[in-house]
Amino acid sequence: MTLWSVSFVLLCVWRFSYAQYEHLGYLPGYQDPAQDLYTAPELPKDIPRIQLRLAGEKRKHNEGRVEVFYEGEWGTVCDDDFTIHTAQVVCRELGYSEAVSWSPSSKYGKGEGRIWFDNVHCTGNEKSLAQCESNGIGVSDCKHTEDVGVVCSDKRIPGFKFQHLVRLRGGAVIGEGRVEVLKNGEWGTICDDNWNLVAATVVCRELGFGSAKEALSGGLLGQGMGPVHMNEVKCSGFEKSVTECPFNMDKDSEGCSHEEDAGVRCNVPAMGFQQRLRLSGGRNPFEGRVEVLMERNGSLVWGTVCGEGWGTMEAMVVCRQLGLGFASHAFQETWIWPGAVNADSVVMSGVRCAGTEMSLSHCLHHGEYLSCPKGGGRFAAGVSCSETAPDLVLNPQVVEQTTYLEDRPMFMLQCAYEENCLGSTSSSTPANSYRRLLRFSSQIHNNGQSDFRPKASRETWVWHDCHRHYHSMEVFTHYDLLSNNGTKVAEGHKASFCLEDSECDEGIEKRYECANFGEQGITVGCWDTYRHDIDCQWVDITDVKPGDYIFQIVINPNYEVAESDYTNNIVKCRCRYDGHRIWMYNCHIGKQTFMTYVSSHCYDNYFFDMQDSFWM
Repeated sequence: MTLWSVSFVLLCVWRFSYAQYEHLGYLPGYQDPAQDLYTAPELPKDIPRIQLRLAGEKRKHNEGRVEVFYEGEWGTVCDDDFTIHTAQVVCRELGYSEAVSWSPSSKYGKGEGRIWFDNVHCTGNEKSLAQCESNGIGVSDCKHTEDVGVVCSDKRIPGFKFQHLVRLRGGAVIGEGRVEVLKNGEWGTICDDNWNLVAATVVCRELGFGSAKEALSGGLLGQGMGPVHMNEVKCSGFEKSVTECPFNMDKDSEGCSHEEDAGVRCNVPAMGFQQRLRLSGGRNPFEGRVEVLMERNGSLVWGTVCGEGWGTMEAMVVCRQLGLGFASHAFQETWIWPGAVNADSVVMSGVRCAGTEMSLSHCLHHGEYLSCPKGGGRFAAGVSCSETAPDLVLNPQVVEQTTYLEDRPMFMLQCAYEENCLGSTSSSTPANSYRRLLRFSSQIHNNGQSDFRPKASRETWVWHDCHRHYHSMEVFTHYDLLSNNGTKVAEGHKASFCLEDSECDEGIEKRYECANFGEQGITVGCWDTYRHDIDCQWVDITDVKPGDYIFQIVINPNYEVAESDYTNNIVKCRCRYDGHRIWMYNCHIGKQTFMTYVSSHCYDNYFFDMQDSFWM
């Protein structure tokens, strides 16, 4: 195999493996390189919303049986009156520039389910197949022997963002994770009943990897959220997507919970990233001072990373690059680990990772001119890694169901005032006046593989007289009321938090409680509830004008504690306030801003180093 061929294979793997981690958002101050994205055309409100895909046997990615997703069910299109103009609409809706040809009489095999469209007449200018004239959705006298297929051009519409139907979550390394599928616009999981290596291989190939190494069951890589979309999956092994595999759709026989979420470990080509990084001086292979191999003055030398600004996201990239799982701690001082004597010099500084990178050198960092005022030595960066990690998830339904307004007199808010839990105008508010508080409950679950423990050591916990217990995390959650354009209108000022197991799933015992200086944390399978009636569990909206807003809650906002998945740490709700009452609705797990990877770009003294990657 030529060097070019190897590079091409690795590039393909990188693109798909990057998508596995694109859920991690930017760190504050991380620059988003500008890009031109394709904007999907808006459809009139009376046009049904459908989703298209190409499926079937013996085909390439840009050809296949036309299938339509509508009202929760995949179906097909009949070949009666089908023309190249209709194929043109189908291909453009799928993100291809044009149609090449179409095929009648189920060339790509017979589909299943409803035949959603029959006698379709398109001019070729429609924005969606649903805009074309037809008998009506679901009105057909065809059989699946008449399922139509199309061949689209290889050329994609520039900037078109392809919506993957399958993703991996909760995995520690590239190519492993809990399998999640997109259905009805909602991500859900697959039950492990009958889950096997054949189905797992279909998933791995779909995501750009090789065959599957393992088919995982029992929620081994953490429990998902939302519905269980598929049960008793039966793949032949030739499907292009696991969503094409037959599965049990009988809701009465599902009997699956997220304790049975299926996962995969895929075979991934060796990319050589581990050879450019090492941990030195640790008590075991999972910890130590971070040492990198960098080019300096024409030679490759081992050296340290400046500890200034070093945090959890950077440590996560190091642990992933070395195949050691997740970061458990990021250290800005490593005097306890002497490291290699010939690698004391700082060779990398200003490292800022978004968390998506496969190599530390892919993170933003200073280029030729290093800046590390404290120097290396004891101030070099270090990490400790763990094979497992917690995964906190906020229950959006609890937020929506417990929200209400309270007008509370200032003389009853003395503790809240001392802890800065009120708006800025509270300092000039008379004692006999009132503050308007938006109250709600937060129920935070740990769906990961290990307990969530505070970063601060026990001796540094802070005693709060008002609450009569110790707080182990000063910043655990942010509460914000935002305008529709994202501008902050009001914020909660809950100073700090005590972490404990309020309730647990059946069969799991509570391990953490705040009373009597007890150990703090959240056990796997348990949740910590902050009730709406406790101090500072609110946003002070006294000075907020009536209108429509977005209410947002973010858990672990500063990434103080490493987790396997940060996508489910944010909940957003729609909120309407008329000056007297408030309505909270459409609460859901929020979306992060995705990072777009750009190679070899400089921003001031920051640099993306691609030289140890597969473009060498």
